[in-house]
This record gives sequence, structure tokens and C-alpha cells, in this order.
Amino acid sequence: MGISIKEWKPSDGIILEPAALDAVKDLNNSLVVAGPGAGKTELLAQKACFLLKTNSCVNPRRILAISFKRDAAVNLKDRIKLRVPKNLESRFISQTFDSFAKGILDRFLYALPEEFRPDQNYEIAGNQNEFVRAFSKCGANLYNNKIKKQYIDNLTKTRLENVSGVYKDVWDKLLKGDGDIKPTLSFQMISVLAIYILETNPLILTSLRKTYSHVFLDEFQDTTRVQYALVNVCFHDSETSITAVGDTRQRIMLWAGAKPDIFNSYINDFNSKEYMLVMNHRSAPRLLEIQKIVNSYLQDVPFSPIANPKWTEEEGVAEIWYFKDSNTEAEHIAESITQLIQQQQISYRDICIIVKQSVQQFSEEIIGVLEKVNIQARNEAKFQDLLKEDIVLLILNTLRSALEVRDSDAWSFIWEAKFFFEGKSSTVNPFIIDELRKQLKIMLRIIKRRLKKITHKDELKILLIDIVDFYDVNKIRRHYPQYLQGQYINKLREDLTDSLYQYYISKTDWISAIDSFQGNDSIPIMTIHKSKGLEFDVVFFFFFFFFFFFFFFFFFYRI
Repeated sequence: MGISIKEWKPSDGIILEPAALDAVKDLNNSLVVAGPGAGKTELLAQKACFLLKTNSCVNPRRILAISFKRDAAVNLKDRIKLRVPKNLESRFISQTFDSFAKGILDRFLYALPEEFRPDQNYEIAGNQNEFVRAFSKCGANLYNNKIKKQYIDNLTKTRLENVSGVYKDVWDKLLKGDGDIKPTLSFQMISVLAIYILETNPLILTSLRKTYSHVFLDEFQDTTRVQYALVNVCFHDSETSITAVGDTRQRIMLWAGAKPDIFNSYINDFNSKEYMLVMNHRSAPRLLEIQKIVNSYLQDVPFSPIANPKWTEEEGVAEIWYFKDSNTEAEHIAESITQLIQQQQISYRDICIIVKQSVQQFSEEIIGVLEKVNIQARNEAKFQDLLKEDIVLLILNTLRSALEVRDSDAWSFIWEAKFFFEGKSSTVNPFIIDELRKQLKIMLRIIKRRLKKITHKDELKILLIDIVDFYDVNKIRRHYPQYLQGQYINKLREDLTDSLYQYYISKTDWISAIDSFQGNDSIPIMTIHKSKGLEFDVVFFFFFFFFFFFFFFFFFYRI
């Protein structure tokens, strides 16, 4: 039994602005429009807490949160752990659009007719080479980027059963493979296949709708046409309640196919009520004033966020620095970062260097200068996605638990994971609990002994394979559907092996290697796109084409 709706209050003493509180308690379809720092993640976490604790999401039904980016999905999942009681946490599922669609395809692959069924070992398109080769074999020469984009976009603009001509031939080659062309799918193609499965198999669609009584759509402004079509098939005219959260000012994915009229379409299709959040919890008042000025140049729509009352009017610093050359620039930045770390005790991970475009192209000089003053910085793009993977987190926490028996966070992570995989999350049977604890402790002792003897990368590779086998790869795949297909889980494990061993070679200590791999002792350098939705105390922003450096010193309240 849950508490009554009237009794419920936001968890952990969080105070929500009136519109946010109304949106949390709305049990029907809704749209929450909120700018940067408005607390969108917090709102969804509180809404999950409200639905679960008041039994508005009736057991055993679940809440499904779908985000555009993996970072957002992981951040929301982490926030849920802080707000939702542990006995209810397992009923909240956080995924990206891509993993949601891929889970449907991989789980119900054989619900597709043979002509539309991809090879079970299909690969995810990392680039467009396979597409170009497939079109070439079918008589279409994609000789420039404009033509290439047009033809590849057209692959998913038509319902699957209506695809014809050269596009049907290309679909066939990409689904099954053909000589030098590997079976390869883009995530857009995967979404189209998932839509076909749900439209032609009413029992699967009904099961999906009965599983999830509530759905959260995060970063909604970036939703593509195909992704919105998938949402429509899944939940339109159903009893499932949807809460969409986004902001038109943060629409940065139009170039990648984001649906330009997504908010209006959703309001009309799902008869949703709109809520507008006006408070900014992240930025200090002086920074908000700068944001208002910038917005007035970029948009005609007024932008008037209200600062969190905890700030004083003068808090927040923003400065522009000009330099005669890039070396002087890098040295000055290194000196400033040194002061921030040593004098103001700001941690490495609360400082970020943002570049406009290619990190690789512009990061080498600043990384080299920082190394001279014993400060590590790295291209975060190489690690950001890998560090969000469930299988990677499972392995890293297992290694930490073996090496540091007092690391309660790592132990809690693998303890809960083991219970989860074994289907024993709700057990109170002391014999089952003791047996699982015994299995874990024996495994951790073995791992610790083997780590001490590792002298070659292949030995680490075998150890990580054994760790996955301990948890049972089939159970992992059952609970994390993004790993159902092909060799993806093996590729992630191999990428982890390569990176972790390189850090071990330089650190000669496994805990230090894990810390460095996770970036605990380095300053992240990333693009604007990759930094979206993340929070830092200090941000250095490079404008390369004008050879000046824009420095933001952020004080903000993390909610």
C-alpha cells in the first residue's frame, strides 16, 4: 500500500516551484517546457517518486524514461537512486530512444517476416561506408555529401512495407549482407523495424503497454520524426500516461533530423496539458542576466528565468580573455586552473574545457601545458559513452570491490546487481542472502589474486570475460536489452580492456588505473554538444576562430 496523493511531499526536502509541483502530480499526458537549469531531471525524479510511493503506478507496472542521449538517461537513473526508495527503484527503467528501439528489435527479431528480418549478428552503423557501398551496388552513386544525406535519409522516410526501387534493394543488402557489405543497420532503420513489429503484432504491443503505465520523454525537443512515430505506435490512444520534458531554446539537433514541430504535434496527438518552468537553479543571477542578453540577439521570444532564492544578486562571474597566441592562452589557463584546484579546492571533475567543434584538433596544446604543472586533462569524447555503459559499470565496480573492501558504493552496486540478475531483488530469505554473499566474496578474492599477477593485456581480457561469466551473460542481456544482439557486449568489454590496461601501465596500480579511466583525476575536454545537460563549477570556453578565450565561473545549486 502506498501513501495518499495528499500526503505525498517531494523527497529529500526539495522545494519545487508551483508549476513543477502541478506537473509532478498530473496523472494525464503533459508537456513540461523548461529552460537550462530549471530542474528537468529533478522534476522527473520527483514524479517517479510520486507515482511509485502513491501507488499511482500500480505494482507490478513500471515507469519507462526515454532520453535522446545516453548521458541524460544515466543522469536520470542516478537521480532516481537518490529520490526513490530502494524497494521501488527496480520499477523505473531509463533508456535512450536508440536502446529502447533496439531492445524491441532484438527481443522480437523473429516476429519479423523473413524479408524484413536482419541477420541476427547485424552491426550498428558507425559510419556511412556500408550504406555508400550498398547504394553503389544498386546503381546509385552517392558522389557528394548532399546526395549521400538525401539518399540515406530516404531509407527511413517510407513505411517498411512500402519501400520500393533502389531503396528496397539497399534495405535487402543492409539487412542480410552481400559480399563485402556487412549486415548493418542505423538506429533510424532499427526504429522503423521496431515500428513494424509493434504494428503487425498486437500481442507484443499490448504487452508493452501493460508493462509501462507511465512514460517520461526527456530532451523532447531533440526527438526525430522516426522516434516520434515509434512513440505514437507504442502509446497513442492507450491508457499509458506520458510526460514530455524539453525546451525549444536547447534545440541543437535539427541538423540530425529533430522534428521541428514536435511540441505542437505532441500537444495535439496526445491531448496534453502544458506547464512552463521559470526558475533556474543552476546559474547565479549575474549569469542569468548575460543569458537574457544573448537570447535577445538570437530569438524574438523573451527569456526571463528567475534565479533560485538561495543566490545573492551579485553572485556569478563571467569574463572574456584575449590572447596574442595560443601558447600564451594555454599557459594562462593552466595557471588559472592551478589556482582553482589548489586555492579554492575545486575538484578536477567540476572543471570543464569546452571547444566549439573537434576536441582532437584543439586539445593537444592545452593538455601538454597542463601536464607541465602536473594537471591531467583528456579528450572526454573517447571515454564518455563507454563510461555510461551498464556492463562497464558492472565490471569496474566489481574490480573496485575486489581491491577495496571498504568501498561501500562499489559493493552496494554489485550486490544489488547480483540480486537483480538472479531475480531475488525482493527476497528476505536469509539462506539465499547468505549464499549470494558467499558467492560474491569468493569471486572477489579470486579477482584480487589474479589482478596482482597480471603482466599482459590478454590476462586482463580473460579476467574480464570471467567476471561477465560469473554474472551470466544471458542474465545480463535479459536485464539490459541493449546487449541482446550480436557482439556488442564483447566489443565494450574489449574497449574497456584496452583503455584500462593502458592506464595500468602508466599508473602501475589498479585502483589508480580505474580512477584515471573514470576521469577522477583529470579535467574533461569536450564539445558543446557533449557537454549539454552536464553541470560544472567552472567552464572554460574556447572560441578558436576569434582567438579569444571565454571564461565562465559558475556557482550553482545542484538539485
